Amino acid sequence: MHILMCNDDGILADGLRRLASYLSQYYRITVVAPANEQSAKSHALTTEIPLKLDAYNGEDENPRLYALTGTPSDCMKFGLSYLLIDDMPDLVISGINHGFNLGSDVLYSGTVSAAMESCFYGIPGLALSVERYSPERGDEMHPFILELIEKIYVKGQFDGLLNVNFPLRGACDWDHFKMVSQGLQTYSNIIDARINSRGQDYYWLAGELDYGAESVPTDVEYARKGYITGVALTWKQQCDVGMEAVKNILDKI
Repeated sequence: MHILMCNDDGILADGLRRLASYLSQYYRITVVAPANEQSAKSHALTTEIPLKLDAYNGEDENPRLYALTGTPSDCMKFGLSYLLIDDMPDLVISGINHGFNLGSDVLYSGTVSAAMESCFYGIPGLALSVERYSPERGDEMHPFILELIEKIYVKGQFDGLLNVNFPLRGACDWDHFKMVSQGLQTYSNIIDARINSRGQDYYWLAGELDYGAESVPTDVEYARKGYITGVALTWKQQCDVGMEAVKNILDKI
């Protein structure tokens, strides 16, 4: 199996490099990751300046490492439509990300967006995040990630996109894995207004997370309970309920 890996924390991030090294014991790994941190870039593309590619090691090495001066989506489009056009991967993995990518926050996530690019090429995708990354937690996660790949993608032949989040601590096994609905992440105090030493206003985009109950079990809820959560995602944002509502309105005009 050939796996293309990416992230939004950058090519030097431990979460990416250590997972790529671990998986290279079992699969052929190509990494195309941003040269610098690109968190919260969502599906942003670089169109006004040229991109530059830097090969970090030799062609025969596994994992094969490349850094691109662009966003996570830039990296995936470069890899899937150019660099690997004659050697397409069987799976795309983005992560392991330092920090959760839960619920509606995936709309902003460079990690999830990189994995979602696989959908446009008919390739399965897997986004991986942990509440707070450490090498020790990574070592605990790696065997379960390998098993997840084998059970879901290889033996189960799942061909979609899965967003998986790991809690800060706890067992990494199937008893602690929950497939749940995508939740809603809402924030208060989003704008942190400050004044600098010259008396000028400036602002930080921040926010405090508000937890609200939802009608169905969600990744937001179960991550707080210490479970590994999985949510199947797609790029399609069409709202079928909204479509029917507008059609009904138009029928009455």
